[in-house]
Order: sequence, then structure tokens, then C-alpha cells
Amino acid sequence: MDFTTLRTQVIELLQREQRLSYRALKRQFALDDEDLEALKDELIYAKRLAVDEDGRVLVWTGGTASAPPPASSVPLPATPDVSPAQGETAPAVPPPPDAERRQLTVMFCDLVDSTKLASHLDPEDWRDVVRAYQRVCTDVIQRYDGHIAQLLGDGLLVYFGYPHAHEDDAQRAVRTGLGIVEVMGTLNSSLAQRQGVRLAIRMGIHTGLVVVGAMGGGGRQEQLALGETPNIAARLQGLAAPDTIVISEATARLVEGYFISHSLGMQDLKGLAHPLRVYRVLHTSETQTRLDVGAIRGLTPLVGRDAEVAFLRERWTQVQDGLGQVVLINGEPGIGKSRLVQVLKEQVAGEKYTRIEYRCASHTQHSALYPVITHLERALAFTHDDTPDDKLRKLEAALAPYAWPLPDTVPLLAALLSLPLPAHAPPLTLTPQRQRQKTLEALLAWLCAEATRHAVLFIVEDLHWIDPSTLEFLTLLMAQEPTARILTVLTCRPEFHPPWPLRAHVTLLTLSRLAHPQAALMMRRMTGDRTLPMEIVQQVVAKTDGVPLFVEELTKTVLESGFLREANGAYELTAPLPPLAIPATLHDSLMARLDRLSTVKTVAQLSATIGRMFAYEVLQAVAPLDEATLQEGLRHLVEAELVYQRGLPPQATYMFKHALIQDAAYQSLLRRTRQQYHQRIAQVLAAQFPDMVDAQPELLAQHYTEAGQSARAITYWQRAGERALQRSANLEAISHLTKGLEVLKTLPDSPERLQHELDLQITLGQALAVTKGYAAPEVEHTYARARELCQQVGETPQLFQVLRGLWNFYLIRLELRTAQELGE
Repeated sequence: MDFTTLRTQVIELLQREQRLSYRALKRQFALDDEDLEALKDELIYAKRLAVDEDGRVLVWTGGTASAPPPASSVPLPATPDVSPAQGETAPAVPPPPDAERRQLTVMFCDLVDSTKLASHLDPEDWRDVVRAYQRVCTDVIQRYDGHIAQLLGDGLLVYFGYPHAHEDDAQRAVRTGLGIVEVMGTLNSSLAQRQGVRLAIRMGIHTGLVVVGAMGGGGRQEQLALGETPNIAARLQGLAAPDTIVISEATARLVEGYFISHSLGMQDLKGLAHPLRVYRVLHTSETQTRLDVGAIRGLTPLVGRDAEVAFLRERWTQVQDGLGQVVLINGEPGIGKSRLVQVLKEQVAGEKYTRIEYRCASHTQHSALYPVITHLERALAFTHDDTPDDKLRKLEAALAPYAWPLPDTVPLLAALLSLPLPAHAPPLTLTPQRQRQKTLEALLAWLCAEATRHAVLFIVEDLHWIDPSTLEFLTLLMAQEPTARILTVLTCRPEFHPPWPLRAHVTLLTLSRLAHPQAALMMRRMTGDRTLPMEIVQQVVAKTDGVPLFVEELTKTVLESGFLREANGAYELTAPLPPLAIPATLHDSLMARLDRLSTVKTVAQLSATIGRMFAYEVLQAVAPLDEATLQEGLRHLVEAELVYQRGLPPQATYMFKHALIQDAAYQSLLRRTRQQYHQRIAQVLAAQFPDMVDAQPELLAQHYTEAGQSARAITYWQRAGERALQRSANLEAISHLTKGLEVLKTLPDSPERLQHELDLQITLGQALAVTKGYAAPEVEHTYARARELCQQVGETPQLFQVLRGLWNFYLIRLELRTAQELGE
């Protein structure tokens, strides 16, 4: 079957089924890995008819008349009748937003002196030059999954993190820039011969918040990011010298350690009020992982993994005794899989052994044997200055000590490393499939031969991003493992399902989240045993849910926030602590998890607006989706482990697995959309769930507050404070009433506003008196303000409560004259 026919049949099938696994595609159409990769490139990148989900499933996004639309595009049914408050109109839930707020890394690439170059060429020749330049740049951009937002003649505007976020978008942007500089050298060699010109480029990269969505009119629509981020990227491009990349400090912080950069100091950029520190990127560094980078500054101490470390040590002892072992470390992102492996490497560092490490990456999961190749290049000490012949000699020298025929092995591995065959070697005449098989056998023989000399610690990180060929190599190894002195340590996320059975020598080690005391201990270790304010510890522990990476990054954010000062071996707050925002270092990772479920993201966003925990009945009443579609969307969120489910619909309740995941989904909504969602939720709760409102009036208060319905919100903050006070939940009462006073500031002056504030202040005075004591200064301040309000309101029986509160304050402080005056 020719490729065009194959593509047509797959499109028809995918359009009908909506989702197809790669394994099913390979079986149904008898595809090899190369055919599958070509098909994916065509459908995902060239035609943009589908997206990849978790490296295992192809999901149709091109629209169809025969299949139901995805959850994010279902037409809105009539919303249920909700009785709005008098004078209010209950809004319908808006359709899925056509724009999002999100962190984006933007690259602006431009040709240097293009006007001058164009003047020396015929327009037709200049067109050919520009098209060649665009083609080579596009190839590199697509390799790192960048999105070309605009082709501006000789300029390129590229987004990393949209329409699909990745955990390393800033890195991808910088690697793309370096890749473009490299391919421009090859292009210039060709252009010099044909047109007699040489092109130079310059690039600027910046990371920041944008609103991205459809823009345009007159039948022309483009997906554009608005905000200062694209403008800064363009200004940085103007600072760059020919064939160089300039990045902002925001981007530099995200890629620190992965690249070698040179500071260009503080630069004034047009349109910005303050100078910006910028850097010129020189080249990649030797570091490959976050832990490699962290090791330079010092790794965060490991907490709560003593049992797991002891388990790995015990397996290592068995390997040294001649019993091969495999440990598959499974856990969600940030749970500490790589950190555990790092501790094992540290503990065996003084022993005589061989360590081999393969590292899979999201941007290389379609490159056959990429982890193997990069390991060999490191192990053979290849350098940028080595010629192909130099590299070939290093390969032959490394294989020489082993007892196998070099003429059979060297050509296979030379071809794998894209090196020329030795002069004395006959050309390889194997079929591609046979050559691949023999290459895998040679790699396995080399690994097993090494295990006869020394025990081997063989590490493969991030199997969820492994390419099929490397996975096949691991499958071959599993059969050899029990008889070889090899401890194979594999790390993966829950979505990876190993193709081999869990035999006696294969153990699954699943990492759980840290308990709250362990997370607090980790924070204390990060501060060098300096005590943090309890409210910070509580907020970090609550938001991070025991994920070590989240704890680490959020603690760093707090320490760098400027809200703390050190005094007497402890930290204390210099100002009230605002709600902790998602660190920029985690934003891309969290959004990537949501983007992988693009068809149900709307369900996640609406659920996040309700709260971290939400009832199915409430979501169903609010969501503009039919019951089957809603349940399907929730099922996908549960399977992806973004939310937990308890019970079955319609009695089911759900909870976001992590508070930061909920924050990411919520913050990706436009402010206007958030307000509409909150208003709709508040209206539905008031009309259909009166028992819930009576029990938790603060829920309605919060939704009305976020909806901008301040007058309604204040009434419910008052109710929430009174109810908490009745249950002796005095701290909660203070929180509710204080929030009500903050919201009150948004209302214009009026008699109603005065009365609202008086009610809030009196109730707040009661709560403060119980928690801080009747003689506390806060109590006097609250009742004094209430007395002023009584004078402004006029005759009111509430004056008695206010005077009684002030009388208690002065009486207990033994200021008896004032107390007597108030009593009289």
C-alpha cells in the first residue's frame, strides 16, 4: 500500500473512532516503526489533524460529522432555571473559551540586513532564499514541537507551550535557537554556491504570562499571544549580534545549568519602565537533568525514603553476589524517582562497578535509540572538536578489550553513531530490519560482557518517553538479566505499562507522597534548620500535597519572595503573606498534564472553579454538557490521576489530586470567563442546594466574591462568620469576617454599606475577644470603628453591643474611669 492510500485510510478510521492506540494501528495496517513515525509526523505536525496522548494514543482533533464532538466543543444545552437574586440576571455558562491565560516562551527570529540582501537579488531568487531559510528553521522548530504563530517574511514568531505545553518549554526554545544557528551553516554553504549570499540570523527569547487565542477578522484568524511577553522577545532579538541568541532573565532562570550563557548586563528595552537583565546563550552544557543542575548548587536533602533506599541497597548486594535484578520505580511527576536513584549512585560511589545511564526525553521519544546513542557519545568521550575519524578510533579502542570479532561489531555501532565505516570494512548489506536487530544484539552483548568484568548499575530514566527501539532493547535484556551481574533501575510514571511480565527478578517499587510532617521537615532542611512561620509551612504543605518537587520549588519561591527576614536563627514575615502562586518552574509541567487531556480540559477548568473538592450533582447542574459527556470527561480526569473519585454518580464526589493542578486549571481561564463561571455556580448553589448553603455559606460568599457580585458576597461572609462563631470556630470566623470587610471596600459609599460594615465589625469584635482576649488592642480598634459607624448610621440598638464591647476592654485593662463613662 502506498503512503497516500495508507494515510487516507488511517484518517478515515481515526475520524470515525476518534482515538486509536499506536499498537492497534501497527497491527491493523502492518506498520513498522518507521512507517508509524512518518504517519504521526504527517497527521500531528504537517496536517494538524491529531494530537499525541501520553506517547501511546492518537487522538483526532480535525472535526467530524459522524462522531460526537469532544467535551470542549459540545453545543450548550439550555441551562437549568435558577432563581437569581432580585435585580440580577442569572448568566448561562459561557461556551468553552477561545482564549487562555498561560505561561509561554516566545522566540522571535529574524534575518540580519534582509533589506540589503534583497536589493542585491532578483525578487524570484530572493523568494527562493527566504523559502529555504524558512524551511530549515521550520524543520528545527517542529523537532522541538514549537508552534509557528506567524511567518513574517524573513521573521519568525514561535511559541513554546502552546497549543500544548511541555515540561521543558523554555529549554526547547533555547535548543531550537541553537539548532537553527547550526543548520544555517549548512544552508549558507548551499546558498553561497547557488546565489552567492550568506544569511545571518538573530534571535530573542522570553518567558512570561500571555493571553493566547484567536485574533483577526475578515475571514482571517490567527492564534496569537498578547501581552508584553512577545514584545520583549522582539526587543531582545534586536539586541542580539548576528548568529546569536539573547534570552531574558526569566527564561535564563528556567534553563539555568542546561546551557552556558554570558551576561550582557542590564539593558533598557523600549516600552519597559525598568531595565532587564539579559544573557547571550553560547552552547549547551554537560548537564542533562534537573538533578545534574541541582548538584551544582547542592541537592535538597532526601526525606522520608529510608525504606526505599534500603531496598535498593539490598538488591545491589544480590547483584554483587551474581543474581541479576530489575527494579521499576514508579511514581507521579516530582515524587522523587530520580532523586532516589541519585542517592543509590552516591552510596555505591566508592565501590568497584560500572555505571551505564540512559535518559529518555519528551522531545526525543520518536528518535530511535536516542538514549543509547547519547550514552555512547558520553562514554566514548566524543567532543565537538573530534573529526569522524577521531570518533571512529575511540569506538574501536573501547571495543578492543572484549572477545568478539571487531569487523562484525564496529560497522554496526559506527552506523548507529552516524560515523563512516572503517576503510577496511566491507559495506553493510543487511536489510534495515536485520541491521537494527543485529545492532540491538551487539549492544546487549557489550552490556553483558561488561557485567563479566564488574557489577553493572544500569539506569534508564523516564521510560514513559522511551522510543520503541530502546524499549525493544530493554525487552531483550530482561531475558538475560537473571544470569548477569546487572542491577537495572528503571524510572517511569504511572502511564507507562511495561511490555514484560513481572518475574521473580523484577520488582515494582511505587513511591508514595510524603506525609505532612515529612514535608515540613523537608522545608526545614532547605532553610538550614531555620524555623519558618507556621502559616507559611501550613500553606506550602497544603498546596504541595506531599510531592517533594512541589515542596522544593514552592519553598524556594517563598524564600525568594522578599516577605521574609532572618532574625535569631528563624525567619519571620515582614508583611502579610499573600496566597502562594504557582512557581514558574512548575507552571509548564502542570499545564502539560492538562494539555494532554485537551478534549476534557473544559471539565477540569469548570471543576477547578467550583473548588478542590466538588460534588457530581453540583458540577452536573452547572456544566453545559449532557450527562454521558460529563461522566466521560470525569472518567478521563480520574484515569489520568488528576482527580480522585469517591462513590458513583450521581452521589459521587471528586477531589483534585493536587492543589497546584487545580490552580493551574483555574488560572488558565480568562478573568471574564472565571467571573461568569463563579456567578453561575453561585446562582445554582443558592437555588438548588439550600442545605449546602446553610451549612457552608462561605462557599457562596467565595463564588459571589470572585464573580464580582460584592453586595451579595458580603451578606454571605456575614452569615459564614456568624455560623463559625456559633460553633466556636473563632479563627474561621475572623477569616470570613475579615474577607467580608475587604470586599466591602469595593462598594460605593451608601447607608447600606455603613450598615454592612457595622454588622461585620460587631461580629468580628466578638470573635477577636474570644481568641485574643478582651483586652487585646485589636478588640479596642474593632469596637472603636464600630462606634464611629453607629454615629454615622444614627439611632441604632446595636450601639449597646458596641459600648459593651468597649466597656469590657477598658474594665479588664483597669482603665476604670473610661469604663465607668462607657457604662453610664
